[in-house]
Amino acid sequence: MKQTNADKLGTSFGFIAGAVFILSGILWPSEFSNLALWLESSGEAESYNKYMIQILRFFDLKSIFIVMGGTVSATFIAFPYRKALRSFGSITKIFSADHAEHATQEVYDQSKIIAEKRYSGKRITNDDLNNLENPFMRRWIEGLIVREQVEDEALHQILKSEVAMYEQRADEEIEILDFMATAAPAFGMVGTIVGLVLMLAETGSIRSVMQAMSIAMLTTLYGVILSNMVLLPIASKRKQLKESNLILLEMIRESVHRIARREAPYTILQELHMFLPHKRDEFDQQYG
Repeated sequence: MKQTNADKLGTSFGFIAGAVFILSGILWPSEFSNLALWLESSGEAESYNKYMIQILRFFDLKSIFIVMGGTVSATFIAFPYRKALRSFGSITKIFSADHAEHATQEVYDQSKIIAEKRYSGKRITNDDLNNLENPFMRRWIEGLIVREQVEDEALHQILKSEVAMYEQRADEEIEILDFMATAAPAFGMVGTIVGLVLMLAETGSIRSVMQAMSIAMLTTLYGVILSNMVLLPIASKRKQLKESNLILLEMIRESVHRIARREAPYTILQELHMFLPHKRDEFDQQYG
C-alpha cells in the first residue's frame, strides 16, 4: 500500500512540477532570464570580461525551466517514484572505476582457497569469510554453504534468481536514462515553440525580441546537449558496467555452486579460468 501511494504521489508530483516548470518558462520575466542580456541592458556588461559575457549568453533560466524541469517531471510521470529516484542515484556510478574485471582475479584466488577447504572436508572459518572482498560472494558462501541449509537444485535457482534480479534492476535504470535522453530534445522543441510565440507576440524593443529568440534557440541547444552529451553517455556507461558486473556475478555463481557440490578444486578453477581478463584477451585475439 505504501509503495502504491508513493507511486501515485510521484505521478502527481510529475504532473504538477511539469506544469509549474512550463509555466515558469512562459511567465518568468524575460529581462531576468538571460544574464548576459540583463547585464548589457543595465550597462554593467563592460565591467566583465568579454569572454565571460559570451559564456553567459548561453545561460537562460526560462530554457532551463522548460528543458531540465520538463525532463525530470516527465520521468516521474512515466516511471514509479522509487525507480526514478534509484535511477537518478545510479548516475554517480559512472564516475567510479569498473572494478568488475579486476575483481575476477580476487574471486578466482579466493575460490581456490575455499574450494580446497571444502573438498578436503575442513571447516570454512570466519577469517575465510572476512577475506572475501566481494559482498555477493561473501553472502552466498556464508548463507548457502557454511550453513548448508539449501539443497543443490534450490541453491542453483537462488543464485540464478539473484543474478537475474541484478540484471533487471540495472535494465530499469538504463531504461529510465534512455527515456530521459529521448525526452530532453522534445522539451527543447517545446521551449523553441514557446520562444517563437513570445517573439511573435513581442511589440516592444529589439532587445525584447532578442530575449525571446534566445529562449527559442537555447532550449533546443540545452535539449541536444543534455541528451547527447550527458544522458546517452551515462546510459551507455551504465550498460557497460552492467555487462561487466554480470560476468563477475556469473563467475561467482558458478564458483559458489560448484564449491557447494564439493567438486575438485582443479575442476572448479578450470571452469573459472575462462572468466579471467587475460583469457578473454586471448579469445579476442584469436577470434576477433
